[in-house]
Amino acid sequence: MKTVCFIANYFKTNVFIEVAKDLSEKGNTIYWITPNKKQYVHLVKEFSDDAVLYIGKKEVLSAKTHHLSNDLKINELVCGDRVLREEPQEWSFEYLYKLQHVYQDFIKANGIQFIFGELTWAHELLAMRLANADISLGCRFINPHTIRIPNGRFAFFTDEFQSVIKENEAESSNNETPIIKAEKPAYLALNDKFIDKKSTFGHNVKLLMNFMTRANQDANDVTLYGNPYTQFKIRTREIVNRFLFNKLISETKLEDIPKHKKTILFTLHKQPEASIDVIGRYYENQWTLIKNVWRIMPSGYVLLVKEHSNAIGDRNMGFYKKVKALKNTFLIDHKVNSYKILESCAAVFTVSGTIAYEAALMGKRSFTFAPTFFNNLKGCSEVSWKDFRNRNIFEEGLDESSKMDIQEFSKWLLHNSFEGIMSDSHGDPRCMHKSNIENLSRGFLTIIS
Repeated sequence: MKTVCFIANYFKTNVFIEVAKDLSEKGNTIYWITPNKKQYVHLVKEFSDDAVLYIGKKEVLSAKTHHLSNDLKINELVCGDRVLREEPQEWSFEYLYKLQHVYQDFIKANGIQFIFGELTWAHELLAMRLANADISLGCRFINPHTIRIPNGRFAFFTDEFQSVIKENEAESSNNETPIIKAEKPAYLALNDKFIDKKSTFGHNVKLLMNFMTRANQDANDVTLYGNPYTQFKIRTREIVNRFLFNKLISETKLEDIPKHKKTILFTLHKQPEASIDVIGRYYENQWTLIKNVWRIMPSGYVLLVKEHSNAIGDRNMGFYKKVKALKNTFLIDHKVNSYKILESCAAVFTVSGTIAYEAALMGKRSFTFAPTFFNNLKGCSEVSWKDFRNRNIFEEGLDESSKMDIQEFSKWLLHNSFEGIMSDSHGDPRCMHKSNIENLSRGFLTIIS
């Protein structure tokens, strides 16, 4: 039997709780880490006071410290955390420094062997880095996450970029493996419903009322803005930007793109978001990326920039004006089906987006700036700017001798992933169904056994 710890993370916590109960019933010992007071109280009721580590701001800052030999790059963690980077430096850096000591003591005292959590917040990444750096702890941090395609499957990732999948030690079945084909991730349809709701007057009024009443706020939670004005400024800017985008920004229809030129597609990420601020760190300035892709674009090509439907409101009008000012560059209609663009597209660029995975499955050349697990597939390469020096990789491509074809990739990915919807109870309520929890638990039990 194993000693397992989960890090609570908003609506994902509900899923983790059900999995944790199942693991506990099978004899495993369960612990928790949470920065949120309400979730702390709930977890104590579900498990026990001794089983839950509360990492509120005050509690961690008052902790005693001792010598630690590991450098966990706290500057990088603060910079990538959407809340801590907005908070006063007087305490944000000290919080993470002291949290290392709190974690180390907690892991040692309880003999924790596995920590399961997300890779969104600095405190989650800190736990992963500590587990990886301090071998004496005998603890591993593992990130359970959807593999996006095919739908309804997830895997366990062992690195900060969700690029390294923990491989299944069981022998692969000799049965014929189905070939993975491009398909829209199921969460996109659910996300579209949320976007429609976010644009309504009633939704924005509710946000305003929540702000005025300070509902669901916790000044001691490091994943929430401590200053009410900071939150008000950010949310107001989003609403204004969304309104101006819908009223002032014109996008180009796909049928209006020049037919005699080849196309390169660059898809924007929602920001702030872990997929770019954490996984894609050092490539988080998307305007710089677009400009550099444009700079190395061969003659005879046009660049299509497609906004993420859930990101409208994240960027100001000046961003789009700069994009549209680039010669042979078009801000493509964000509502157009990306598969329609891929049909005639020569290459795709993204930081870590699923579009690169989909493109490779469709036989198109794609490039990511962050490492991803689907870089193992032929046609999908992680690149940096040095790869473009003195080479036309749009036409020549890169060395892919060590990569898998679709058949090999399908066999590898399906063998090392598990059936189950790994999401959160708000974004995809299906993940809370009993049958899905059973599927998820089977995966967790395989990993810890």
